Amino acid sequence: MKELELLIGKLITSKIGVHVFFCLLFVLLFAIPVVLSDNRGIEFPALLTCLFILGCTYAGRWSGKRWLSGGIRAPFLRSLLLSVLILSIMGATGAAWLFRGSIPHYFVQYLAVCFPLVVLFIFLGLSIALVRNSILRQVTEARIREEQKESELRLLLSQLSPHFLFNTLNNIYGISITQHQRVPSLLLKLSELLRYSIYETRERFIPLKNELLYIHNYIEFEKIQTGDKLLLETDLEAIDDEHLRIAPMLLIVFVENAFKHSKNTRESRVFIAITLHIREGWIHFTLKNSYQPAGQPQTILKESSGVGLSHTLKRLALIYGNDYFYDTKNENGIYTVDLRLKAAEV
Repeated sequence: MKELELLIGKLITSKIGVHVFFCLLFVLLFAIPVVLSDNRGIEFPALLTCLFILGCTYAGRWSGKRWLSGGIRAPFLRSLLLSVLILSIMGATGAAWLFRGSIPHYFVQYLAVCFPLVVLFIFLGLSIALVRNSILRQVTEARIREEQKESELRLLLSQLSPHFLFNTLNNIYGISITQHQRVPSLLLKLSELLRYSIYETRERFIPLKNELLYIHNYIEFEKIQTGDKLLLETDLEAIDDEHLRIAPMLLIVFVENAFKHSKNTRESRVFIAITLHIREGWIHFTLKNSYQPAGQPQTILKESSGVGLSHTLKRLALIYGNDYFYDTKNENGIYTVDLRLKAAEV
């Protein structure tokens, strides 16, 4: 489907291609009734008639271009009326000579026939010019929107990795002061996570199983940091289908956010529950974490601490449009994220 759209786009933007295609199609359609009529000796008059009609159409196209460049003004109307008059006289003269052999006797008769035909095909050419200009404008606007969308996505994605690295290095710094023996294993896990986020997330969509593997590695990383304080429940469906895809670095932001805010609880244990299932081509992702802050609620996004989540919500809107559902709630000290999005398939 995408290849067909590209072909149509190239054909529309190619001036020579459009003209050749249109002329060949027009001559072919005009030749069908001539061949079926089984009349001999009319090939040459029919060819001249076809060329005359093409001339009227291109005169209309030229008028359409003048209309688009200068608007409906007196010079445009004068040139349009002059074109209709000249082509009608030429058509009546040629038809009288080709089909009757006498211009003076049959000029008026064929003028009555040629005038409406000239008006019709000039209007056709005018319409083609206006429609083609409208399509070109829509293609250009769509291309600009797509480029802006891709640019913003690249910017948002590039801001997510530094955000993750900043938070992680802060955590490692805190652990290094009191539990320095944990630092080597943390740095090893961190290198694996950064390798994925830098080198394996350059595509707009990646296999869902790769993103789940990254989440598993991140959970192991957090286990090393949190230790016995963590009470974790996971129910992540095993995904083997390479064609089932998701936008990269999307779910991990919610997981990271859950670990970050659950550590602010006053309880002695950190509770986190993560589930992911595929249902009828939709990814159902649910995340719960304990949350009893002394200050602001988790839903408030600060400039410094909420950049990952706010950018992820922008990415969701940009990439999935209406093909996603996002909801949160905070009840009895448990913060819940409910995310459903349509899985991309290739």
